[in-house]
Amino acid sequence: MDQTPKSPERAPIKKDALFYGMVAAFVAFVLMVVFMLYAMVQSRAVSRLAAQTGSSPTNEVHTEQWDYSRLRIATQEDGSAMVLVPAGPFLMGSPPVEGDQDEMPQRGVFLKAYWIDLYEVTFKSYAGFVRATKAPQPVIPVLQDDPAKLMSPAQPVVAVSWTQANNYCAWLGKRLPTEAEWEKAARGERGAQWPWGNQFGPGLANHQGEEDGFRYTAPPGSFPKGRSSYGLYDAAGNVAEWVADWYNDKYYLGAPFESPPGPETGKHRVYRGGSWNDTPSDLRTAKRFMAAPHQTSAVIGFRCAKDAEE
Repeated sequence: MDQTPKSPERAPIKKDALFYGMVAAFVAFVLMVVFMLYAMVQSRAVSRLAAQTGSSPTNEVHTEQWDYSRLRIATQEDGSAMVLVPAGPFLMGSPPVEGDQDEMPQRGVFLKAYWIDLYEVTFKSYAGFVRATKAPQPVIPVLQDDPAKLMSPAQPVVAVSWTQANNYCAWLGKRLPTEAEWEKAARGERGAQWPWGNQFGPGLANHQGEEDGFRYTAPPGSFPKGRSSYGLYDAAGNVAEWVADWYNDKYYLGAPFESPPGPETGKHRVYRGGSWNDTPSDLRTAKRFMAAPHQTSAVIGFRCAKDAEE
């Protein structure tokens, strides 16, 4: 009888197969996770692209194609350019769904012809007034940054009170525009919500934020696409602008139809147009602001106007 011992069964082979199977499963799991992460990244990229593509039409803002060749523009002795706004009616104020209570009711207003500056007054221009009259230098009262960033000669002048702005215009033989004059020059006869039309979009005004390329003020005329139908630059944004009128939130209810002069008295003066620190809604041509006549601010400047000869 053969007493040769039999070979033992190969149990380790089964263990090895189990081990390699587990390794293969783990590798497959890792590959699956990597694939899922890759797919997720690709999906987000596609979604972003789709969102950009889908949102591009909303960024295409319709602006009115104004005919500036019809404008009568004259250069004044001080070097400023003024445009003639002819006599005629325009829509002033806002309908209920668009504006604030003090902008209502919207009504037709007739104005005589007048001239108004195409550009906001700059620090360079205002410096001549300071030298000639010994008026105080503008001092920005509150700014959490270096005030010099707003005060270069080419920037629109700020930190001037209503009284100082009024005196500057008088020194040149001009005056501050009335509230109605400012609004007509900014929005035209048909009552556009912004100087360029009824849609707000990028590249049209200097407003809150740095997406427009400016943290604070911009040299007047930096946004030519945002001009009004009468050619005014920066009637929306950059710096808000003092006008002649006293403020009264109920004035529109009983204001005269022809050349409204504003209330006879008051505690605050009106300023218009919104500034570099305002939202698009506050840049509307009908939006009204008020401040004490002696108040100065880093957001308020002005432009001048004058009567047209008969």
